[in-house]
Amino acid sequence: MSDKRQVKYPGNSLERLQEVQRELLGVFDRVCREQGLTYFIDSGTCLGAVRHGGFIPWDDDIDVGMPYDDYVRFLEIAPQVLPDGYGLYTPDNNPNQAIFSAKLVKEGTCFSAGELKGNDAHEGIFIDVFPYCRLDSNPKVAAKQVKTARFWQSLSYLRHVRTPHIPKKAPFKPLLKAGCLVAHFTVAQLWSTPQMRDKVFRAFQDADGQGNWTSVCYTAYGQHDDATLFPVKEVTFDDMRVFAPHDCDGYLRNHFGDYMTLPPEDERYTHAPAILDFGDGINVIEA
Repeated sequence: MSDKRQVKYPGNSLERLQEVQRELLGVFDRVCREQGLTYFIDSGTCLGAVRHGGFIPWDDDIDVGMPYDDYVRFLEIAPQVLPDGYGLYTPDNNPNQAIFSAKLVKEGTCFSAGELKGNDAHEGIFIDVFPYCRLDSNPKVAAKQVKTARFWQSLSYLRHVRTPHIPKKAPFKPLLKAGCLVAHFTVAQLWSTPQMRDKVFRAFQDADGQGNWTSVCYTAYGQHDDATLFPVKEVTFDDMRVFAPHDCDGYLRNHFGDYMTLPPEDERYTHAPAILDFGDGINVIEA
């Protein structure tokens, strides 16, 4: 049910989008340094820093991860310390947001992914801020935590996306579409996104927290031991100095495998915006 697709950005709009996201990363980095909060660039952002020295050329988002306690603290202080023109959105103040994590947003802009068009979410140009938690030291308990996280995050996507992207070659595609539509309306009647998020976070908080680290929202991206992530270290991302996992090579191999090999061009996905407005009221995708 990924919202990633192959989309060509018109003109120089991808470069403009990346520049705004660098700006947001700079704001986030300054707040974390000033407040003594730990973070690291995550997923494809870390990959871009190592393999390209910055953005992956076709990438259109920035991800950062934070240990859960730092993440909670960031949510608490952000409304007071963020500069004017920037906002923080979570399922609590943006109830139509499908993902359980936070988004640091440049206010007055709009980035609306194709599949989420019309769901009334506040979708400014953003960077994703993901909480990382430690799993239980008991593998059976940890496996249950991962299963719980994937279950509720999948339901949240179904709640917010009426027609999720299903690969063309998927078997029984019409039935899958119909099933997703039924699930969309059913889940919306039973749970709010904050309720589903709380079920996931509770599954981590009720365990011993002595196992490996994982991204609460994307447990499928793997697990990392403490020494791989911490202490974080500074790396270069384009013309910026930001924090990354302590062992970037180990982190990226665990996450991507052979991360230095470029993917084929037909597998270089983006997030498929239907609306991209830099704050002037013009949707550059349709202009």
